[in-house]
Amino acid sequence: MTRHRLLLVEDNPADADLVEDLLEEVADPGYTVERAGRLDQALQLLKERPFSVALLDLGLPDSQGLDTLRLLLKASAGVPVVVMTGHQERGTGTGAIRLGAQDFLPKDELQPDLLSRALRYAMERYRSQRELRLMAAAFDSAQAILVTGPDGRILRTNPAFTRITGYAEEEVLGENPRILQSGHQDLEFYHRMWKELQTRGQWEGEIWNRRRDGTVYPQWETISAVHNEAGQLEYYVAVFHDISEQKRLEAELEREATTDRLTGLFNRQRFDAELERALARTRRYGNDAGAILFDIDHFKRLNDTCGHDAGDRVLVELSRRTTDALRRTDFLARWGGEEFVVLLPETGPDGARRMAERLRREVAATAFEGAGRVTVSLGVTVIHPDDDADALLKRLDNALYDAKHVGRNSVVYHHRDPGEDADAEAPPLSLLQ
Repeated sequence: MTRHRLLLVEDNPADADLVEDLLEEVADPGYTVERAGRLDQALQLLKERPFSVALLDLGLPDSQGLDTLRLLLKASAGVPVVVMTGHQERGTGTGAIRLGAQDFLPKDELQPDLLSRALRYAMERYRSQRELRLMAAAFDSAQAILVTGPDGRILRTNPAFTRITGYAEEEVLGENPRILQSGHQDLEFYHRMWKELQTRGQWEGEIWNRRRDGTVYPQWETISAVHNEAGQLEYYVAVFHDISEQKRLEAELEREATTDRLTGLFNRQRFDAELERALARTRRYGNDAGAILFDIDHFKRLNDTCGHDAGDRVLVELSRRTTDALRRTDFLARWGGEEFVVLLPETGPDGARRMAERLRREVAATAFEGAGRVTVSLGVTVIHPDDDADALLKRLDNALYDAKHVGRNSVVYHHRDPGEDADAEAPPLSLLQ
């Protein structure tokens, strides 16, 4: 067991020898003593290495009385101090405790047990005081703290809890934390939480709670089970903070990363992710799903003759009209430039062709500001269970190319590209115009 390191600040060699002799009789772990006969020597030793405790005589050649203690305490952060006094200086000893000493010992009453007990208690009290200060600082932190008993009833909260939830401490004392539940998570979520608490003693994660005013907000929470020395559960301590702003920023970054700035539609990156989900659904469930790729005919000529501002207005208005024509479950994205792509869940070949034709007629019937009439060409296909993204997009691109090739303002449907399905009796191309 590691011995305690004691700084003995005493200018009288006989008194210092007495202290060391008394400590020799103390049971393990015992003490390793370093002496200082002057205050400046003691301060230097404190700078050079750590000590478990200091035993201080207030009458030193270079310092006298309680000023000696003040100077040592200033330099001995983290070291408890016990003061030695003469028998007639008990008042000084009391003043030393008020200044921050852990205890005082009259020199003429020194005995091994008394000295050992005073030093041991001084170290224990100092450690307890530090822990209490630490707990007080933690309770005043920006993190909300909620303490419950083993039965889940709230015993204590801190000011941050009130600031975040809107509940004053007196309103929730004795209540169960379920008064904060928003209904956002189901019972299975809470069953998993408490099972993890029981098996691991801790749970951490995101949870949505409800403030006193009824607003629902997300928080990041850590719940820990606290046991006593006998292993019995005494408390649950929950520490959490509001992550509403973090979630808002994440959503904003996600929106910026997946949204086309001009039209407000999803961009190609977001479409790629949605397409993978659609492919996975078709492989797993065999559900029909259609896809349309279309672009604006002669868009470069439009930009050259009417200007890019007019071209941008056409893109924005076409996006709006297409969105209005689609179902709520359909997915529309700007593929790039003047190209757009649509996913049609639960839609077979006939439904996909009808939707494409509807979009073609809607655009052709619209007079666009600054540009007049424009048309679109559309390639159509359906997702097959054995498709991957590259195969599907190639088939769509080929269908769109054929729609351009037959004169634009057309809808062309490809079931399979030539060579993909050699046994298919139907031709790969069907045309609606």
